[in-house]
Amino acid sequence: MAVIELGEMTGRPPDPLGDRIGAGLDRRRLRPAALVAAALAVLAVLAGGAAVPPPAPAVRLLWTASYSVEQSVVVADDAVFVVSGGTRAEVVAYSITSGERLWRWGTDAHLITVHPAPGGGPVLVTLDPASAGSPDGPAAQASRTTVALRARSGAELWRRPGQPHWQAVERDTALITEFDIRGGVGALARVRLEDGVPLWRTPGTPAQQVGVDVRDGRPGRVVTITAAGDVTVLDPAGGTRLAARRLPAPNAEMSVSGGRLLMARYGAGGPVTDVYRLDTLDLVHSGPVTDCGDVLCSAGPAGFAALDPGTGRALWHGPEIISSVMTGDRILTDEREGSEHTLLDSRTGRRLASGLRGWVAWADHWRDEVLLLRPSAEPIGRTTVTRVDLRTGRTRLLGSLAPLPDQQGCRAVPGHLVCTGWDRVLVAAVP
Repeated sequence: MAVIELGEMTGRPPDPLGDRIGAGLDRRRLRPAALVAAALAVLAVLAGGAAVPPPAPAVRLLWTASYSVEQSVVVADDAVFVVSGGTRAEVVAYSITSGERLWRWGTDAHLITVHPAPGGGPVLVTLDPASAGSPDGPAAQASRTTVALRARSGAELWRRPGQPHWQAVERDTALITEFDIRGGVGALARVRLEDGVPLWRTPGTPAQQVGVDVRDGRPGRVVTITAAGDVTVLDPAGGTRLAARRLPAPNAEMSVSGGRLLMARYGAGGPVTDVYRLDTLDLVHSGPVTDCGDVLCSAGPAGFAALDPGTGRALWHGPEIISSVMTGDRILTDEREGSEHTLLDSRTGRRLASGLRGWVAWADHWRDEVLLLRPSAEPIGRTTVTRVDLRTGRTRLLGSLAPLPDQQGCRAVPGHLVCTGWDRVLVAAVP
């Protein structure tokens, strides 16, 4: 088996202030002096003086490893996975806090996706056994197989046909898409991650597209659409049918968000999106709109408008915007090619903060905050990390790091920042 060395882990540089007392100093003199200083500090407090608060924790480098652009990185809350493709694919798992290598797992088949379950659940690896040893890449989707690996050891738990839906992997269960020989979705199954046993499975007419309604980071109702335009809404708990209807424009691009089904059609006059309620599949609005969290965004000759998703009524108008982060009733806009941002209340258009400078560190689920990274002015040559509170627009400088390989190539998970560049992956602790 080919071994890919990721290099020596390096911690942060030693702190000169934390070094041991030098041999040239007399500890017998230092001890009484320290006791006197401590006594004076106690007297100052007793006299009504305030103790000096400890410095706020700052962002700090934890470890780095070598990395190449042919590899990819998948980040979980407690681990970093470095994925190598090719005729001998590998997944190497590292502790996100220490950089310790936990395990490595390899396969001769082409590797399709890696999905770590949240909360330390199994790592779901999708591979294509039919393509083993072939330099031409993956074969037909029908041969795709999901392998579940223990998060701490990499030991195989189970394997079954299909591929996890990227929006429906939870700590204990996952939605698996099984493909037929034509490449369509032949069946859906929600399986237990401990053993791969289906909790429910829905074989039937092959579907062209599958969507999941995600609320507060949790997968909810499952939506399928066939080539003929038959839409079915399924209960995620038991797989039972909640709603069904044949809709026009079956070849439209489907997305699901906030209890809404969006069907985008592309024609000579530009894109048009039909918006339906998920519970009834009734049409709510049709026009050049996109999903913007709690509102629909519309841009046309009359300018930009935020629409009520339930009625299509315009809530406010303004200049055209490009949104980068949408969470609940907040929109973080992109300006100056993504290096500057404005925070808006999506329901009212009220500007909460502007001139927010830096590149966004992307996250799978936004938790009412965003990290921005940009070159520092003082000292020159470092990268500052700033937290933006999406509820209030307030910012807090968390500190700086040595120059990052790519300030646009960073991911944020709670408590950590993971960045990749041309030759290394870097992990930092974020207070």
